[in-house]
Amino acid sequence: MTNEIDFEKLVLIAGGHSAFQLLWAGVELGVYDHLAARSGMNLDELAEALQLARQPARILMLGLTALGLVMRDPEGHYRNAALTDARLVKGRAGYAAPILGWQAHIVYPGMQDLVASLKQNRNVGLERFAGTEPTLYQRLTHDQPLQTVFQDAMSALSRQSNAFLPAAMDFGKYQVVVDAGGGDGTNAMAIARHYSSIKTCVFDSASVCEHARQNIGQAGMTERVSTWPGNFFQDPFPPGTDCVLYCHILTIWSMDHNRLLLKRTFDALPRGGAVVIFNMMGADDDSGPLSTALGSPYFLAIATGEGMLHPWKDYEAALKEVGFEQTVRLDQGLPLDHGILVGIK
Repeated sequence: MTNEIDFEKLVLIAGGHSAFQLLWAGVELGVYDHLAARSGMNLDELAEALQLARQPARILMLGLTALGLVMRDPEGHYRNAALTDARLVKGRAGYAAPILGWQAHIVYPGMQDLVASLKQNRNVGLERFAGTEPTLYQRLTHDQPLQTVFQDAMSALSRQSNAFLPAAMDFGKYQVVVDAGGGDGTNAMAIARHYSSIKTCVFDSASVCEHARQNIGQAGMTERVSTWPGNFFQDPFPPGTDCVLYCHILTIWSMDHNRLLLKRTFDALPRGGAVVIFNMMGADDDSGPLSTALGSPYFLAIATGEGMLHPWKDYEAALKEVGFEQTVRLDQGLPLDHGILVGIK
């Protein structure tokens, strides 16, 4: 059962646009970095460091303090909250600000069209991005800076959640693990490092594979991590594939499209091969969690007009429908409401 809203939560939701912009301003202006380097600065010192007049600095710090992102003592000295220090300071292992950049420059503009997207059952917010293609991922090719923002965000998301993937899922029993839609190679390299006996491969578009090849080469992993340019809805899977990973991919499309892709995957795998689905998982009763509730509108209003953060049961039904005989849920110890669902042929 979901928690009934109270007035304080209503106020926060109603002012969510301002709350996010304050959070992002703290990143853009370097507030969290300055306080990490010199905790205890007062308002005048912060205004000087941020190159802001005192009044704008006061408004900014009032917002960040009220939101709990920074703490202010009775003498007027500021410091980062513990979570802010861990997640929003450059150079920290948990640095997540690139994900906020994706929210600021891609999600925020397109979400203005959520109501129209709901009424028309299509991604009306996509019209705010250059191009005529039907998905955001295709249109980003027209805007290299925006594509960089997107790729940086996806890489940061991978580092945040996917660091748990190699340990949570036993890839060691397979020989060739294909990361379909593998982006810049972050996952494929992490899996290859964890399991020295296997090879991994990024299966993605030609331009993305080129970016992945550069990263793989810089990491000195070209002998064990490869790329396979193509479209996994149409093109053959790499030779020898016995495990296919879909990481933050099947959220993009409707379950009808996912079933088509999972059927192609099933046909490409040998007996005993596996498909691994890894992303945020919705509750089977559509009650949440909050992460999937807030994340799903992006896919409708901007990305493709059809996807969402689907619940476990929808994936399980699709896997069984296309022929996978066994499914296994792995949901212990994973961050950000993530889960792993394995289908075995």
